[in-house]
Amino acid sequence: MNKRSEATPNFIIVMSIIFGLFIVFQSVQVISTPHTFVKVVNLISIIFLSGVIGSFIREIFILKKK
Repeated sequence: MNKRSEATPNFIIVMSIIFGLFIVFQSVQVISTPHTFVKVVNLISIIFLSGVIGSFIREIFILKKK
């Protein structure tokens, strides 16, 4: 089985775009839903995924320095 030793810049960019789109859709759902439970769960996922995207962007800058 082939394992990746490092993430390539293309992979990081694609994953950042996918996570970004997911955050936008979750934000729209938080704004439009009247249910408090759904709002709370979506806000928690938005906060978590924002941190993940920040990590990916940091990795891009680290890979550019190499």
